[in-house]
Amino acid sequence: MNKLTAIIPFLNEGIEVENTVSSIRLTAKENVDILLINDNSTDDFDYEYVAKKYNAKYIKNDERKGVAQSRNIGVSQITTPYFILLDAHMRFYQNDWWKIAIKYVEENNRAVYCFKCVVLDANGQINDLGKYSIKFGAYFNFFGNKFNSILEPSWIHRENYYTDNIPCVLGACYVMEKKYWDYLKGLNLLRYYGSDEFYLSLKVWFEGGHCRLIEDVGVGHIFRAQSPFQIMTVDSIYNKLLIAETLLPEEYIRYIHASMKLINYGDYLFALSLLNKNK
Repeated sequence: MNKLTAIIPFLNEGIEVENTVSSIRLTAKENVDILLINDNSTDDFDYEYVAKKYNAKYIKNDERKGVAQSRNIGVSQITTPYFILLDAHMRFYQNDWWKIAIKYVEENNRAVYCFKCVVLDANGQINDLGKYSIKFGAYFNFFGNKFNSILEPSWIHRENYYTDNIPCVLGACYVMEKKYWDYLKGLNLLRYYGSDEFYLSLKVWFEGGHCRLIEDVGVGHIFRAQSPFQIMTVDSIYNKLLIAETLLPEEYIRYIHASMKLINYGDYLFALSLLNKNK
C-alpha cells in the first residue's frame, strides 16, 4: 500500500492535467496514488480518459465548488496516511521526490511542507528570471497601502531565505498528514478561490505546528495571470474576513473590515452577509 496521494483539483485545464499526471508517473512510477478532482469543467476535454490512462482515481463535482472545497473533498477521499496538494500545471524532475516528502512528514507530522518552487513559462520550460526563478515559500502580509495585498502571501527569494522553517507555504505543492489536516479542519468555510495557503499556514502555526520548506526538491509550476478558479472579488473579501474573524485579534479584525470596505463596498457588504450566515 502506498503512503502518499497526489490530489489535483482542476477547472478547464485541458492537456495540462495529463502533462502533470504524466510527470508524476515518470518520476514516482506507481509509488504515489493520484486523485483527480474535476471542478465541473466546461471545456469538453476527456479528463476521465486521462485518469484511466495513468491509473488515477477520478471525481467530478456535480457543481462548481472552487479549489478550497475541492481540496477538502480530495483529502476526505484518500486512503493513504499522507497527501500532496498540487495544481494541474506542474512538473517533477527527481525520481525520489515522493520518498523525500514521506521522510519529512514522518519525522514531523505536525507540519505542512512545501517544495522549492521553480517558475515555468507557458510552454513548461524553466523561466530564466535570475534570482526570481526559484521561490522558497512565502511570508505573510498583514498591513499595507495596497489593500488587495493584505492577508496575501509574498514569495521568499534567496536573499531573504535563512531557514527551513518558513512563515507560509506557497507554490501549489503542499505535503501533510491526513490526520493533521482533519484535526485542523482543513480549508473548511473558505469560498471558491483565494487565501488557501494563508489560512492553512496560520492555523498550523497557531496550533503549535510548523510550516517548512523542503529545499532539496524543486517542482516546476506554470504561472498564469489569473486562475480559472477565481470567480469574483466578493469571494476573496469573504475569505479575508473569515481569516480575521476566526484567527486574529479584535483590533486587527476592525482593520480588516475597514480595508475590505475600501476595496469594494458593495462586495464587502455581500461578503459580510455570507459570513454572518456561517457564524
